[in-house]
Amino acid sequence: MENRSKELLKEIIEIYIETAKPVGSQCLVESFDISSATIRNEMILLENEDYIMQPHISAGRIPTILGYQYYLNNLIKIKELNNKEEEEIKEVYNDDIRKLAKLLVEKTNLAVIVGFDPHDLYFTGLFNLFSQVEFEDYKMVLSMSQVVDSLEKAINEIYNDVDDTEVILGPNNPFSEHFSVVVTSLPNNRLIAVLGPNRMDYSKILSLLNSIKEIKK
Repeated sequence: MENRSKELLKEIIEIYIETAKPVGSQCLVESFDISSATIRNEMILLENEDYIMQPHISAGRIPTILGYQYYLNNLIKIKELNNKEEEEIKEVYNDDIRKLAKLLVEKTNLAVIVGFDPHDLYFTGLFNLFSQVEFEDYKMVLSMSQVVDSLEKAINEIYNDVDDTEVILGPNNPFSEHFSVVVTSLPNNRLIAVLGPNRMDYSKILSLLNSIKEIKK
């Protein structure tokens, strides 16, 4: 992929993550020293390669699963936590991992799963998750209900394979192809995961989980 296409894809994904609205060429003109017509042509190329899609006629573009995956593999820049956030995480981690899960819910507005073992799970943040705009679509609510019902089965599929912090999305996600999960292992055969729609702030979430991973208890 050409450098300009990479930067364009990165910008589209990050704007969409922030706004939840399809991204049009006019929205991108300020970020690139090229005409809106040139941007439209570049977007058509990205669409032809299945990195972005047009959800309906006359709309802007949104990322596809392939686009998100390319972003995660090649374009993302992980945000750094500030000292206050680092201290908050350390404090609750050493106090009670359930409090850590609630802190992650507060910081991500998504759902969080803690696995103490494959059959002992703690799940929190469902209300926060449903506040995301994706859940204005009733089908997404039904899909999440199915995820909750089969939570233990999905966790079992990945529990023993998780080592480093990773993102699982699309058809590879045992929870649902409509959602993404960012997961990392913890000492004593535990894991912690953030579950949400594909449009999530991966940079922030990866930063949070990487920080947890680095804590030496």
